Amino acid sequence: MLLAVDIGNTSTALGVFAGEELVAHFRIHTDRMRMESEYRVLLKNLFALEGLPPPTAALLSSVVPPVEREMKRAIEKLFGVKARVVDAESTGLEVLIENPKEAGADRLVNAVGALAYPSPTGRYIVVDFGTATTFDLVEAPGRYLGGAITIGPQTAADALAARTAKLPRIDLVPPKGVVGKNTLEALRSGLVLGYAALVEGMVRRFKEEAGEALVIATGGFAETLKDLCPSFDVVDEDLTLKGLLRIHRAQG
Repeated sequence: MLLAVDIGNTSTALGVFAGEELVAHFRIHTDRMRMESEYRVLLKNLFALEGLPPPTAALLSSVVPPVEREMKRAIEKLFGVKARVVDAESTGLEVLIENPKEAGADRLVNAVGALAYPSPTGRYIVVDFGTATTFDLVEAPGRYLGGAITIGPQTAADALAARTAKLPRIDLVPPKGVVGKNTLEALRSGLVLGYAALVEGMVRRFKEEAGEALVIATGGFAETLKDLCPSFDVVDEDLTLKGLLRIHRAQG
């Protein structure tokens, strides 16, 4: 059994695979102040909650070094397995950017996950909605070509509420129409429909520059936008965890 952990800036996803099957999936808040002993308690309780046996391997993807360090120690002490951490070299990808070490581990793992899907052109555009939203261009059999980064939708909504006196925090759900008749609907129009327009525009520009590609969306906001973004060919919220599984399998 593999414990796959994706540590993001806002949340951390944990997946447990039995062979190729994702048998458990947890999401917790990424807390930079949480210590190794606290992660041990948390992991022990999560595994007990689902009645899971201890994993026989662990693989981590992280963009938050302090959390990565404490989580790695917790896994190794609790389960007695070596917890490996993904980097540009261990993904097996040819990372064709100026400094491969700059590429976020989550983006590279997403690229590996995307390659499991058949693409008529052998190219992929991966859109990942998180604290930041990333657009990545991938080419079979294993080339990461670069991408784009912008602010994530929830981050934008939180910043708008924090910096304005009268605009409230809202749930990011599609509005009734583009022309909002009240502040709530106007915010949803701008943040949800506006974000869908941003995504569609960026995907179009990627295709104009690189050619046709299979578009895969992942991250929590992908499900919200799937009916608003006709460019999405696949929505896979577990893409990063599946990418970790593929890397684990390739490493033996």
